[in-house]
Amino acid sequence: YTINSSIRLHWACWDDEYVVFEEASGQTQRMGPLRAYVLNALEVKAYCLDDIVHELSDVPSFAGDSNLTELVQTILDELVRNGLAKVNVE
Repeated sequence: YTINSSIRLHWACWDDEYVVFEEASGQTQRMGPLRAYVLNALEVKAYCLDDIVHELSDVPSFAGDSNLTELVQTILDELVRNGLAKVNVE
């Protein structure tokens, strides 16, 4: 997965709540820490599901979640559906 190259994101954060403004569409989305972490990670580089889950397992607030893989997959699917990310086929 990778960020959609046509978007430009602007972030704001208050405590554990994140707001992301997507410049091209003019849409603003509110998201929690896990979804924000995944989207922010995709801004930095392309990831496969297992790599994101592995990285998140080192973050104390996410490490103990037994449903982490399923949650991240759901987030990735939503990001793709919303046009913020795309499946990176190599």
